[in-house]
Amino acid sequence: MATFLWACYDGGGNMPYGLGVARALARRGHRVVFAGRPEMTAKVGPTEFDAVELREAYTDADRYQDDPRGRALAYLTSPAVAEELLTVAAAERPDAVVIDSNFGGALAVAPRFGVPTAVILHSFLRRTLPSWHEMMRHQSRTRQALGFDPLPGLDELFGGRDLFMINTIDDFDGGGGNPWPNMRYGGPILEDDTHCRPYELPWDADDPTPLALVSFTTDEIQNSVVKLQRTLEALETLPIHVLATTGTVDPDRITVPPNARAVAFATHGPVMSRASFVVNHAGYGTVMRALTHGIGVLCITGQAEDQRVVAFDQPRTADFVQEHRVGVSVPATAGPADIRAAAQALLEDPGYRSNARRLGDLIVRSEGADAAARHLSALPLAASPLGPATGPAASSPVRPPLSADRT
Repeated sequence: MATFLWACYDGGGNMPYGLGVARALARRGHRVVFAGRPEMTAKVGPTEFDAVELREAYTDADRYQDDPRGRALAYLTSPAVAEELLTVAAAERPDAVVIDSNFGGALAVAPRFGVPTAVILHSFLRRTLPSWHEMMRHQSRTRQALGFDPLPGLDELFGGRDLFMINTIDDFDGGGGNPWPNMRYGGPILEDDTHCRPYELPWDADDPTPLALVSFTTDEIQNSVVKLQRTLEALETLPIHVLATTGTVDPDRITVPPNARAVAFATHGPVMSRASFVVNHAGYGTVMRALTHGIGVLCITGQAEDQRVVAFDQPRTADFVQEHRVGVSVPATAGPADIRAAAQALLEDPGYRSNARRLGDLIVRSEGADAAARHLSALPLAASPLGPATGPAASSPVRPPLSADRT
């Protein structure tokens, strides 16, 4: 049995995907310990895995307050967080460390763990590579402006690790060669957020009225009440039922029309099995899950008026949807009439669902979680474990209360 320490970022859909891979590793007899900010522990708590809260997560947060990502960027880049992660590793003595691709601070100290390290990405890479370069340059510039050391470039952060695991299908990721030899492709991870619970639809199972699922981001810094409200207004006059899962937006903040219901979280699989299409922000996970149910996707893409930020992979996911004709995309500033017309097209053209079924079959056959676990398990786990001579991590004091941070 090997122990994997997972240095995670729980923004958006990253945590469900990570848990999916962790479960596949557990089926192989391995142990997984997640380490992350306080928000992460609440998501891992209901599962079978250990979670260690990084107490330094927001130590430098007040210094990042001028950036739209604020506290999240502080967590991802502050050297104090990376140093604490090294301390956790010295205590846990993992056989390998898995690092979320967003986590620049952790990626920068990866050689100091003294064990094999893997980068894990839960979306496209080749389609988004220019944006990854820019994001890590932004993380590096921000660190320098605050007096911290800059980050290395992507050739080191991504290409210099033992494994770069990309949880999408290679053929989905557009053309062009792979920039680094450590890259391995698997498939999308289809896992629900731990907040999700089964939701009993109020409409009879044999009701022939089409159903639309509306589901935008679960990341608080990307929330948009405007996008939700405008979408419900657009769908109100169509002859359909609508279920909106609002995530971290309180359903009481929106006006729900008579043909719709709103709930914060709901398990998507059973809803998608009845749905005719999904309205989404071009979130990678929800798009891929919709395809496995053979339904089209309406992507409302980009930054709405009340959004602080949006993830840079979303426009590229919308490109994928349109290239493969499994759905349509309209800008986040589109009015109700444009959203309504796009939804009508999905209802009337069976080609979208036919194409979705074809790609969905490929996703199911890719067995993404098992593929990732297979590649992670193949890391050179026989390498020397952390010990007294492993460098800075070993000299960091291991605080006895760490075990009390587990959930």
